[in-house]
Amino acid sequence: MDEERLRVLNMVKEGKLTVDEALKVIEALDSSTDERPETPETKARWFRIRVTDVNSGKAKISVNLPMILVDWALRTGSKFASIGGVDLTSNGIDLEELRNAIHYGLRGKIVDVTDDDSGEHVEIVVE
Repeated sequence: MDEERLRVLNMVKEGKLTVDEALKVIEALDSSTDERPETPETKARWFRIRVTDVNSGKAKISVNLPMILVDWALRTGSKFASIGGVDLTSNGIDLEELRNAIHYGLRGKIVDVTDDDSGEHVEIVVE
């Protein structure tokens, strides 16, 4: 992308484009990159769960799951929940919605909870 911008600026320098024309070209370049479909390199790859002791800061649990496994678990879990009569939606849990959110762009920390009674800090991160 930077090479394309440099070419446009060089064209302005050489007199082949006016500044206004160059701005339109650069805006078009910027808008075309915004509409690009998500590439595999930008999709989330890991679902990380960390439980640490609040007082010592030591990790109690550290789980790293590949997103392909999490996707499978969410698809399978929603099927079995409906078969087993478990009503997750009444508890505000929609596994298909969570699956879609993760698949289409949800990134970062999705859970950050500290339990003062047990002295544990739980983080769930999608990277």
